[in-house]
Amino acid sequence: MPNAWKPLGAAAPRKLGKVHLQPYQAAQWLARFARGYLAPVEDDSHTSLEWRRDRHMMVTNEADAGGRRVAMGLDPRDLVLVFLIDGRPETALALHGLTDAAAGAWVRAGVRDLGLAPEALDAPPPYELPPSPYAQGAPYDSHKDVAALAEGARYLDNAAMLLAGLVETHRDVKPGPAPVRLWPHHFDLATIITLEEGPFETARAVGAGLAVPDKLYKEFYFYTYPWPREPRKGLPKLRANCSYQYDGFFGAVQTVSRLVKEKDQEAAARAFFTETVGVFMDLLNKEMRAG
Repeated sequence: MPNAWKPLGAAAPRKLGKVHLQPYQAAQWLARFARGYLAPVEDDSHTSLEWRRDRHMMVTNEADAGGRRVAMGLDPRDLVLVFLIDGRPETALALHGLTDAAAGAWVRAGVRDLGLAPEALDAPPPYELPPSPYAQGAPYDSHKDVAALAEGARYLDNAAMLLAGLVETHRDVKPGPAPVRLWPHHFDLATIITLEEGPFETARAVGAGLAVPDKLYKEFYFYTYPWPREPRKGLPKLRANCSYQYDGFFGAVQTVSRLVKEKDQEAAARAFFTETVGVFMDLLNKEMRAG
């Protein structure tokens, strides 16, 4: 069933600490495509990606290429780059055994065949990329990490479903929730529910998403946070499988290692988002009423 929760735990959560590095590096070609051929947006959201549950693929927005609608996609399960023309996969490249430079040569040839200027792919990113063996010439290897890559894709798939439900639940909030997007900088899948008008740097909001392993946690984790992110005291106690996070950023976290122990994983994950988003929305609404 396309809308069903996919059980997690086939690969141990704490053994997936580096599995995102391969799709992260490959997805930078999608970000390059977006920077090169889509109209720029101040917050860089034109480079964000949609997770397509029907295709198990992260996909860019569409660019115009001589009247054809062109997007790029990446299937992280087997590390396959795809050009989509008018919504349909047209050409694909399996990255196994190839270097990132070889992937780039294929992308450049593809955009050239579509009548787009390959030089546009060289626009510098507005963020610094962390060191990666795949950026430094190591070949992609989808065979070694096949089980881990499949598990990582299930994380994304489940998160996309949960976050889409969160957007729907809060659709009447104004200004309201942003579309669920995967951001190539931090490689997190996220949405944000904005509660008041104003510049996005200062307007109160609640963010929610799935993060890859980082300095805070050596595994994937769900998170929520209030914006602005200043720590608050006196918050209600959370259920046992999640906790508030104060070091590094202020918010709430449910690690996947906690989640996979639950008898009903989907219910536990939904409860995390429902509970913590509710806590932070109540907090921010009280602050707004207080002026």
